[in-house]
Amino acid sequence: MSTKLLDKTAEQAADRQVGKFTLLHEDEKTRITHWVIQPGEQTGWHLHDYDYVTIQQSTGRLFLEHADGSTREIDYTPGVARAVSAPVEHNAINKGDVDIVVMEIEYKT
Repeated sequence: MSTKLLDKTAEQAADRQVGKFTLLHEDEKTRITHWVIQPGEQTGWHLHDYDYVTIQQSTGRLFLEHADGSTREIDYTPGVARAVSAPVEHNAINKGDVDIVVMEIEYKT
């Protein structure tokens, strides 16, 4: 995950727990994280400073709130990859009834 926006999360989304992530690798070029977001949990508001790719590892539905007020839902399918160009500011919420599992690879260069 890129820059956490803790104040924004506290103001707008304090009613939800934050999902768990594990930093798997980080160097000067990449950062790889593994997320497990249980039903009702969120990532918390954050800003992606770098382009990134997500690789879906579970089924489920993820609800995205964007800084401009728009929203989007993504239906998860294991093995599906999605590339995203930075900057992106959002909060992701698992509104479903199964864990969302996703790998995220950020490109720092």
